Amino acid sequence: MQADSEIYDRLEHKYHLVGDKHFREILETLMTPDEGAIILELSVPMTPAELAARMNADERKIGSKLDNLARRGLLFRGKKQYVAWGNAHQLNVRVMFSSDENTPPRYLELRKTDMRYEESPYAEINFWLKIYENTGKPLIRVIPSRLAILANPNIKAEEVLWYEDMAELLKRADVIGVVDCDCRRIHQKCDKPLFTCMHFGKEIIEYETGRGGRMKVISYEEALAISDNAERAGLVHNTPGNSASLSGVICHCCNDCCSTFEPALHSGKVNQVADPSRYRPRVEPDLCQGCRQCVQRCPFGAIEMDAIPNSKKSRAKIIGEKCLGCGACVLGCKQTALTFELVRPPEFIPAKPVLPLGDGMKIL
Repeated sequence: MQADSEIYDRLEHKYHLVGDKHFREILETLMTPDEGAIILELSVPMTPAELAARMNADERKIGSKLDNLARRGLLFRGKKQYVAWGNAHQLNVRVMFSSDENTPPRYLELRKTDMRYEESPYAEINFWLKIYENTGKPLIRVIPSRLAILANPNIKAEEVLWYEDMAELLKRADVIGVVDCDCRRIHQKCDKPLFTCMHFGKEIIEYETGRGGRMKVISYEEALAISDNAERAGLVHNTPGNSASLSGVICHCCNDCCSTFEPALHSGKVNQVADPSRYRPRVEPDLCQGCRQCVQRCPFGAIEMDAIPNSKKSRAKIIGEKCLGCGACVLGCKQTALTFELVRPPEFIPAKPVLPLGDGMKIL
């Protein structure tokens, strides 16, 4: 057996985080060196028999170890084969989706100290920014608030594209899995709804539910109710598939816990991480009472109060270049002084994903 330190060195290479002492501590918390050696062998899918032959080990014992690693979220398990996750993001997400009994108690504390900002060479935001640098488009797309669109009778149903309509997106899913948002579960900086992280794709959902993790399969009606409740709470729908399609995940994010939006806002580069929707709110001057509720609701700092000439009052003003068209402000305005409007053509949304994203692990 290789020396323990060499195993973890190779795991750092595998997960593309060489030299990250924080991630090294996570690896040492999640797996023993013997388990790490098994994961290193599974860069390609294998059956227990194939892995046992490769490692010169007992097939029954190898099978038991593989099932244990899959339950803990450290491996993906298909019907016959197992394979290791390809990067640290996939690994951390699946561990977070594991049951409490399969999550090391210290792991959550370690995740609270993740390096989130661009200043760290190991932060995930650098990956998102690299995609923008290489493609000219952000990886993530904001999906507009369904309820904000419905609140404007001037927006015709035929103008709303199915891939920007939460109701239509959910209708097209063969199966819907929902799990606690791992960002809010880790950082706990707000009290917004937790059970909101939506997943699509039969293979990955069967894996999650089959291992007894936190994910639950829900109906279309239940999913739509969760989505609408998330909108009312001020959460932002978004998907890592920035294209005219249904990707494998739809998140409902806040701006203080989110591992994507919070560091993007901190770095001042949110527009390189996420594309806005095709919509933008418009202020009705005669209705705005200057209550500032929209300022508080806006996740992106895209609303400011503008002084009214010859008056002590002020009214809301949209900062167009900062607005991502989520609709959170529209739903929070008691005076209905904010109206969602279409401001971008259909071709604004790419026809194909900026980065190919599968809907699951295609193994046997």
